[in-house]
Amino acid sequence: MQLFAVRFGESSLKSKYIYQDLQPDCEDSLRISWSFYVAKLGTDVIFFDVGFRDQALAKQWGITLFDINEELAALIGEAQHSLVVITHSDFDHIDNLDLFPNSVPVIISEKEYERAMNDASPSVKERLLSNNVSTIKDEAVFYNRFTYKVIGGHTIGSSVIYFQHQGKKYVITGDECYTCNNLTDQRPIGVFYNTHHNAAFLAQGLKQGLEPLPFHDIELFNRYPNISEHIVQII
Repeated sequence: MQLFAVRFGESSLKSKYIYQDLQPDCEDSLRISWSFYVAKLGTDVIFFDVGFRDQALAKQWGITLFDINEELAALIGEAQHSLVVITHSDFDHIDNLDLFPNSVPVIISEKEYERAMNDASPSVKERLLSNNVSTIKDEAVFYNRFTYKVIGGHTIGSSVIYFQHQGKKYVITGDECYTCNNLTDQRPIGVFYNTHHNAAFLAQGLKQGLEPLPFHDIELFNRYPNISEHIVQII
């Protein structure tokens, strides 16, 4: 297996949204990435979230979007889009779902499916109404390798993906972590649906020695080797 992180944007975000332990009047900001993950298993390709491309929405959030189309096409090559796994239905994680044909299966939690059908864009709602969508109530295993687990800390049905590779244990965190430090320093996130669920996930992750793979930690793109300008290889 190979695993890659794809950075499609950057912005600043107030630190109090990342770390709950900061004072509400704290105006400090951190530079963050906006990213998703791609796994290659032989000729199969799995997307863990899909990003977004709406320039007006990016401007509203102060996000600089990058053109990653050529890099992504080179990464995927002749492999087949085999599965999309959605950690939660915030726009930056789900909005590009309409780019994937109905033939590509989608995994999403039951609660986030319901949330998306209420709040997502019309094109995402239409894509989710296809017959190729599996909704997960609590936990599911796919490819005999990945365990999808609903946490419900960041949003009502936000989920994470656990897996092991060559004896090392990883977790793709969705937004249950914004940065690796949320887990390694046991600092719950500042934007949450249920902070107790988030804190329990962080405590369990530290106890199990998990390597966190968040979607907004810009340091990941300095820590791992680049294969192109906006893509690094994790595994």
